Amino acid sequence: MTTPQQQPFAPGPVGAGQPPVQPVGYGPPARRMNVLSIVALVAAFFVPLAAVICGWVSLRQIARTDENGRPLAITALVLGGIGCAFWILFWVLIIANGGSFSYSYSI
Repeated sequence: MTTPQQQPFAPGPVGAGQPPVQPVGYGPPARRMNVLSIVALVAAFFVPLAAVICGWVSLRQIARTDENGRPLAITALVLGGIGCAFWILFWVLIIANGGSFSYSYSI
């Protein structure tokens, strides 16, 4: 098997061998951001259950449509899950305490 001989390097005009510069606005289109993942992240701070639901739905949409926003959806799921666990623990403790917040201090 013979290999083709390589030509010695011969300098060409300035910019030879470099890809042409494309004008601004050309190139592959940017991927869109999944809006539901943003909504899920915002909801994680106010309504944790909504954050879990929106985060799960947005992950399914991102997998189907190849949009951006996967880290936001995962963060919303984690924060929403922590928020839901907090509220469940809060209500369990309220029920175990007999439903009252009253504490008596003796001086």
